[in-house]
Amino acid sequence: MNIRKPVDYSMMYAAIDILMQSELEQTKLFCEIGKVIDERPEKGAAVAAAEYINTTFPEKSGFSPRSLRRMRDFYRAYKNDSALMKMAMGISWSLNAVIIESCENHDTRKWYVMACLKYGWSKQE
Repeated sequence: MNIRKPVDYSMMYAAIDILMQSELEQTKLFCEIGKVIDERPEKGAAVAAAEYINTTFPEKSGFSPRSLRRMRDFYRAYKNDSALMKMAMGISWSLNAVIIESCENHDTRKWYVMACLKYGWSKQE
C-alpha cells in the first residue's frame, strides 16, 4: 500500500502562488516551478504541486504530475549552465520537452538547443 507521509508543503505552495500570479513567459514560469519542486527532497513534491495548482488555479491547464516532473527535469538539466538555460528559454516548451527526454548528456542537449535556435527547427523536425 502506498500511503503518503504527512509533509508540510506550505512554503512550496506559497512560492507556486507567487509564480502562478506572475507575468512570466511560459518557459521561464515552467523553469521556476521546476526549481521550486527540485528544492524539495520528497519524492511526491511534483504530485503535491500538481494537485495544488489544479485545485487553486483551475483555469490554468498543463500542470499534471508528469508535466511538473518535466519542469523539474528542465531545471535540473540546465541549472549548472545559466547561458544554456537562457538559450533553451528561447525555444518552445514542447521542443524543450523533446530535447530533455531524448538527450541524456549535456553536450547533446546543448547541440540541439543551439541548432533549434540557429535553424528555427520545430518539434517535428
